Amino acid sequence: MGSLGEEDLEKLVLDYIESSPITVSDHTDDKSSTALISLQEILGEKREEEKNLEEKIESFMRRKRLSYIGDDEKRDVMKKIVSKLRSYGYDASFSKTSWDSSFDHLEGCRVFRCTRKYEYIDVMVKGDGDGDDIIQLRRVIVDLDFKSQFELAKQTKAYKDMTELLPTVFVATEERLRRVVSLVCGEMKKSMKKEGMSRPPWRTSRYMQSKWLPENRRRVSSCKKGSWSWSVFDDGGEEARSWTMKGSSGSKTKCCFPIF
Repeated sequence: MGSLGEEDLEKLVLDYIESSPITVSDHTDDKSSTALISLQEILGEKREEEKNLEEKIESFMRRKRLSYIGDDEKRDVMKKIVSKLRSYGYDASFSKTSWDSSFDHLEGCRVFRCTRKYEYIDVMVKGDGDGDDIIQLRRVIVDLDFKSQFELAKQTKAYKDMTELLPTVFVATEERLRRVVSLVCGEMKKSMKKEGMSRPPWRTSRYMQSKWLPENRRRVSSCKKGSWSWSVFDDGGEEARSWTMKGSSGSKTKCCFPIF
């Protein structure tokens, strides 16, 4: 039997941790249907600039029959979309997130470490004026693999119904994306508890949102390199660890979360 690669080993460890059973009391959540309705409303609250951008991307992907299997093909599709959006006059860039994650069972005892990466498209669009003819720019995120970020090995029907509403290609302002992620992660937490799964730190709302936050991204082109330092908080409002990113070549964002 051949040896496992680093990515295969990482996936096995993550799947094991997320599927480990725990004992919980069974109860019924009457708020699931309300959360589902709220998600439908948020997904439908598209600004004009979001609609226009989404229509152009979907039309381009259909016309060119763009599809992908694996990260390399996905990256190629994103670069083609960025090129097309620039031809339309958009300030579009291919953005990357990269950080080293360490998960400690006990203080001073490292049990798991991996490099976490994420890629998406970042677009600055013209928004509505404020009445003084001042043009406002809004950041719009284009994610070609949004739905899969919320997949679980085991899930309740309520959570499955919610994730089925999520689009594979998601075009949204940062504010609307935050609301979607926060709502879905709240239902994810309840689903994992009902299914007897312990929730790892990378499934918290703040951690999930960090994939798309401007403080934690590097625009590959048309971007000035800079430095940021910020903190990630868990859902209870308590600080988990500090993250730092520098614009120099080869720098990474670092985080450290305890599993338990």
